[in-house]
This record gives sequence, structure tokens and C-alpha cells, in this order.
Amino acid sequence: MKTLTATLLLCAGLTAFGAAQAQQVQSTAPTGTYKRDLYGDWRVSYPAPKAETSAQVSSELAQSKTNGQYTFGEEDYPPAIATNGATESRAQVEQELQTAEMQGQMASDQESYPPTPMAHSGTSALQ
Repeated sequence: MKTLTATLLLCAGLTAFGAAQAQQVQSTAPTGTYKRDLYGDWRVSYPAPKAETSAQVSSELAQSKTNGQYTFGEEDYPPAIATNGATESRAQVEQELQTAEMQGQMASDQESYPPTPMAHSGTSALQ
């Protein structure tokens, strides 16, 4: 009986959550106008997006170039978002490289690809 009650409460909660999410999506989506065409099929038309001036478009383009989000041609798509956070020092990177080499995670040349697995203690589950 407790399992049935818990299941019903869970279903009711999920239904309420789904309804709230659907209402939130509907409130942010543009509203369309539905009407039937000459053949009786439903057609929907959406309002035109807000027009922007060429100055607004130029400023948005300049901002995206400044942020590193603008690419052209066959460059990275989608562009990586540049981070302005703290970076690692050279000493930290070299320490990580040494640690990876000691653990056998780095191949020294093409002959050792793929790297050999590290020896481990214990027995294998496969027999």
C-alpha cells in the first residue's frame, strides 16, 4: 500500500512539474496565428521579429569578434567561448605532464601507440 501511495504521489508531482515547464515554455515562445487556407489545411503565421538597425547589428558583430565568438570559413564551428579566468602556470602544466608520464598515460612516440596498460595489483575478473 505504501508503494502504491508513493508511486501516485510521485506521478502527481511529475505531472505538476511538467505542466509548469510547459507553461513557462509557452510564455517565452512567440504566439502564432492559426487559420485555414483555401484547401482547408491549417496554416500558422508568426509575427515578424523586431527589426534592428544596421548600427545595432554592427555593434553586436564587433562584440562577438571581441569575445572570440565569431568565425569565418572553415574555422572552428561552433567557436569555442574564450575564458578569461585564471590559467595554469607553466610549472603546473609541467608537473601534470610529469605525473601523466609516470602513470604511463603519455606515449613517447608513435611506436608505443596505444600506450601499454599499467600493471596493477590484484586479479582480473576475466579468467
